Amino acid sequence: MSTKNFQARRKYSLSTGRVAEIRFIRSARSKGLIVTKSSHTEDMHKHIDYWVAMSSGKAWGIDVKGNNLPDEIWCEFTNVNGDLGWMYGGAHYIAFDMPEEGGFSIVGREELAFYCEKHVKDEFVSDANKAYMKKYRRQGRKDTITKLRLDDLKSMLSYRVWKYDQKY
Repeated sequence: MSTKNFQARRKYSLSTGRVAEIRFIRSARSKGLIVTKSSHTEDMHKHIDYWVAMSSGKAWGIDVKGNNLPDEIWCEFTNVNGDLGWMYGGAHYIAFDMPEEGGFSIVGREELAFYCEKHVKDEFVSDANKAYMKKYRRQGRKDTITKLRLDDLKSMLSYRVWKYDQKY
């Protein structure tokens, strides 16, 4: 990928990720939850974007994932530096922005990691289109990722949908 294309893709990814975060904040607040942005360290090292709490004060860390294609969910075993990926971070839940669901598909991070460990074949493919339930590493990177489908998330006990807040 050329530098120009990489920069354009990064800009697009960051902008769509920010849109997903704003949608998430609105969705959580419409449920009466208190939403607090995580610290830079929590975001970078624990993969927690937001702390969500009820008025009782108990808070859960949430990692918000935007920029998904319909019915295509990428899960990260190891990141681009070769370190543990977000499936092994400190978030309690992962919130996938899924417009086809009209909101966020939310699953427990530990359940998702367990599901991937159990169902994803320990087989590497070199083509992203063949990465469903197989491991994939992008050329020149140290990440290990796999592709799931929305139905895979729906099979998890922790699966919930938080609908988008329609009020502005």
